Amino acid sequence: MRLRLKPAAVSPQIRRILYITMSNLGDAVMALPAFDFLKRECPSARVTVVAAPRTRCLFEHHPGVDELIVFDKHSSLKEKIALYGRLRRAGFDVIVDLKNSFYSWGLKARYKSPASPRYPSWARHDYQRHLLKAAMALRPHPSGPVRQEEFREWDCCRNPSFISRKDTDSLLNLLTGHGLETGNFVLLVPGSRSDMKKWNGAGYAQVAGELQERYRKKVVIAGERSEEPVARQIASAVSEPVIDLCGKTSLGMLCALILRAELVVGSDSGALQIASYLDRPIVGLYGPTDPDRYGPWSSHSIAVRKNVLCAPCSQAACLRRDHACMKTILPYDVLLAVKLILEGKEERFRDRRYRRILVARTDRLGDVLLSTPALRALRDRYPSSFIAVMVSPYTRSLVEGNPYVDEVIVFDKDKEKGLLATLAFSRRLARFSFDLAIVLHPTFRVHLVTFLAGIRDRIGYDWKAPYFLTRALPHRKQEGLKHEMEYNFDLLREAGVDETCVQMHIPLDKASEERMEDFFNRVVAGGPGPVIALNPAASCPSKLWPVEKFARLSDELQKQLGARVLVITDAAHRSISEQLFNLVSIRPVDCSGMFSVSELASLLKRCSLLISNDSGPVHMAVAVGTPVISIFGRNQPGLGPRRWGPVGPRDIALHKPAGCSPCLAHDCQKGFECLASIGIEEVLEHAKSILAESSGQRH
Repeated sequence: MRLRLKPAAVSPQIRRILYITMSNLGDAVMALPAFDFLKRECPSARVTVVAAPRTRCLFEHHPGVDELIVFDKHSSLKEKIALYGRLRRAGFDVIVDLKNSFYSWGLKARYKSPASPRYPSWARHDYQRHLLKAAMALRPHPSGPVRQEEFREWDCCRNPSFISRKDTDSLLNLLTGHGLETGNFVLLVPGSRSDMKKWNGAGYAQVAGELQERYRKKVVIAGERSEEPVARQIASAVSEPVIDLCGKTSLGMLCALILRAELVVGSDSGALQIASYLDRPIVGLYGPTDPDRYGPWSSHSIAVRKNVLCAPCSQAACLRRDHACMKTILPYDVLLAVKLILEGKEERFRDRRYRRILVARTDRLGDVLLSTPALRALRDRYPSSFIAVMVSPYTRSLVEGNPYVDEVIVFDKDKEKGLLATLAFSRRLARFSFDLAIVLHPTFRVHLVTFLAGIRDRIGYDWKAPYFLTRALPHRKQEGLKHEMEYNFDLLREAGVDETCVQMHIPLDKASEERMEDFFNRVVAGGPGPVIALNPAASCPSKLWPVEKFARLSDELQKQLGARVLVITDAAHRSISEQLFNLVSIRPVDCSGMFSVSELASLLKRCSLLISNDSGPVHMAVAVGTPVISIFGRNQPGLGPRRWGPVGPRDIALHKPAGCSPCLAHDCQKGFECLASIGIEEVLEHAKSILAESSGQRH
């Protein structure tokens, strides 16, 4: 039977209380509300505390403790018997034993905490259970379950009296010595007793840099001396100095430091529990431990964790040996939590409607890039969810390393043919236990595999086997009434995502960056003029601006602007670039088929301008911030610039429909007049305008 604890006053005959706390520091801190409750209920009673060596600091200066007994659980049997005799002779009216030790069984008292209490269903956190256990000791008469409203009355205030005046003064002198006299700082506590709970130093460094640059916060790092290498790694990676206090504070000084911090960011540790008890804003990073039981419990707190299948495991060693639960936490996740805490919107992290989400986009390069804003919006809306994206092999590099994505799943349409292959892929997909799939590009096989994988909620368009979906929106993309990005957000709104954005993201591989830097230094650099990339290729003849016009444009760019021109077609369209080279009078730099997708992104990042047919490199350039002139043909709304045009602030889409209705696309009978009508001088003037504007912005 569950206990309803009556709010009646406790008997004034209670004169002595024995409080046996936990041996681990974090656990003992979670039990402090229970100690505070006992002192409020029995203010005149004499309290004896039995604590471990690691937890004595919480009570040795506490004014509410009349007697402190420090006892190591690894003591000899003789010492344990001696302690039992000492406690028995003292005689207690109330015994609250949070460890369920022998002493609670062997000692007599009028009131005792129950050894095996039944807690209300809402009491999942250990601090709640410790407090309820103390309350059950004083009010043992059953009369129904405890309501949360009653619990909040007991859990009403915090008492930082365990922080001594000496520790506070020592801390203030230490901070003053580092030039920090105010509380306007963020405290990083990267350490933890278990290596499994630690996050990486590079991630903390990115968080520290962003706190300094975006939020103008001073950063303080604290912890034991063993955390000094991490502190040095953070300090060497940020532009402004950080205050490194690792190994320079006692535990009491650390508590005083936490009390003054504007925000505490750290791994699951005793320091985070202290911050919770002191009701400081917290961003905690959790992997193997369950945040529902051990997470931050202050009024403004976020437990950052990803819903990987193996976590929380509560194991002392990682069974998978890859520590995936901590590795999937990215700096973007932590910074998003910081942003939400500072804005008072931390409830977003507690939304568990969709714990594991799959986004499917298995078409081409530009289409995948245009979907990255949707990935960001999805991450911002469900920051604690595990988000995977399913793409084709060719576009894999566009999303690997994306901060909004936890897993990249490759769906090779050429290899996954036939019933057996489809079933095998579906079984592999089912192992991820997704509860939501969003199919941004409708295909029969993608709809089928998400259905066979048993994904509970499947959202997409009513096109190509929509009966495999649970929610299907009308497919009207062919009308071209809005941009492809906006069509993506139509689906996301069905999943509760209301915010939109247009910022694309493409990961820039470090090795690709180094190769492109070397390439530019060897081949491109040297002239004063701008670097302009030309892409005369496209996936369809109806998208090809005449190659002879590209050739003349290349010559004029070099003659009039002194530009260094690069031709960047892929290997499949090498024949188009060869035609261009046969027509030019001033040969540009030949980059045809030389680079991978990742290297091409790094190359475009270094260019001043891209002039291209409607194709994937247009959106790659936009993603890396390079302005674009994109040339469109075809008089079909669903294929025009309104749906597929570049979205950068300086980008231009050139489109002159020839009035053909219906448009015959690649079967055009008029020699693609729509493309031929776009003149070289027109493109050249737009290029001059963009370059002049870019130069003015740089100055």
